Amino acid sequence: MKAFVRALGVVAVTVLIAGLCLGERAQVATDQAVLTWMYGVVQVRHGTSGWAAAQLNETLSPGDAIKTGADSRAELSLGRDGWVRMDERSQLLITHLQEGGLSSLKAVVGGIWVTIERALTGASKFEVQMPSAVATVHGTVFRCQVSEGGASTTFVYEGEVEINAGQERVRVRPLEHAFFSPGLRIALSKTDLSSDDEAAFVKCSRNRDILWHLGSPKVMVALTEEGLSQEQRTFTCSQLLGATLRRSGFTETCVKQTDVSNFTVGENGWIRWRKKPNADYYVVGRVSTGRARRLNGVFSARAQGTAYLVDADQRRALVKVTSMVPGTGGTEREALEAALRALGQRLGIELAPRIVRELMSDRPGTLRIDLSGVTNRRQVHTLCNLVSEAEGIVRAAPLPLPGGRVSLAVAGDVDAETLAQAIRTRASELVESVRLYDRVIYVKLKPAEGEQPGGR
Repeated sequence: MKAFVRALGVVAVTVLIAGLCLGERAQVATDQAVLTWMYGVVQVRHGTSGWAAAQLNETLSPGDAIKTGADSRAELSLGRDGWVRMDERSQLLITHLQEGGLSSLKAVVGGIWVTIERALTGASKFEVQMPSAVATVHGTVFRCQVSEGGASTTFVYEGEVEINAGQERVRVRPLEHAFFSPGLRIALSKTDLSSDDEAAFVKCSRNRDILWHLGSPKVMVALTEEGLSQEQRTFTCSQLLGATLRRSGFTETCVKQTDVSNFTVGENGWIRWRKKPNADYYVVGRVSTGRARRLNGVFSARAQGTAYLVDADQRRALVKVTSMVPGTGGTEREALEAALRALGQRLGIELAPRIVRELMSDRPGTLRIDLSGVTNRRQVHTLCNLVSEAEGIVRAAPLPLPGGRVSLAVAGDVDAETLAQAIRTRASELVESVRLYDRVIYVKLKPAEGEQPGGR
């Protein structure tokens, strides 16, 4: 395994964001933070003024605060290469932002995700203050969770983070997390990657990290909905699908009322537009509901549909998802609406990671590694860390998919054939086979020690 690491060009200094050498590191600190993405209810407070609805691209300075409501998220950009993302019901105070000096944020409550594309330089220092501890950045990707009682947990994914609580200091390394509650010692543990990778906020943050390298493509939802009269039609499925994509980290425009004469979709997923909308990719298709049935005073209905992800330039279907879900309500219309809402959410959950996965093999500077034979998530992260240490790699992140599959999303100046050959010849302790097809690397992992093939 060590030979493989050397072959991929491991940097001799501490790796902070995937093998960029010290001379290439850029400062992250800046004197302002910019709200670059948000979903749901997000509010800001400038200085001593009251809370007000946040605006996209709004700037925040030291002394300003930002908070998210239920089922809401926000992203702040710090300089060229830093992002801070907030989970729902979270509050953050900006305490210091100084170019080349100290930049610090205070996590009041809730969850935040920090990604710093390159290490700090010179006198630059970045830290997250929590009610009872301080996380000082020695790495690039980590997450902090603060409870209302003041207890905090810090998860590290890349690099290292130092936790300071009173006189106690603990270094947290990749795939570890540190828990601290006032009056107790810092508890350092291995992270349960299976549950962590499936957390909605983790998925969203990983998607945002990857989508930034993909140019933050816009996805437009344009489903044709059938089963309700024209007067009743509210395009519920399209709206819920679009909202689910936004919640998963996408920049998306939902078409609430689609002119079905504007496009046709063939059985093979090819689309013909009479007038092409302004977006990079489209989610098109048809959804419908059956007749609602009444049983014991409750109406039940089913909604079914097929959605295609279509490339705007090539007009071809990249991904196809089909689903059928139930819905109930006190009236026939309520049951139909509930079924359409559930279908939109299901289609969005299925599509989000598949869209990211598909785009990894479609955009310059990115590629995809598809894994099979995964018996636990630690294997995935071990390979991910090895790949991220390759010279020229900016990011390698795990991308869990529906059905228990996992891909690695890789960004940077990398040649797929060279990387595939390096994995094939130097990672014999971890992988069973490696093959390359159309810029996608297919890797079959060996069973983890003490586990049988097919285990979780």
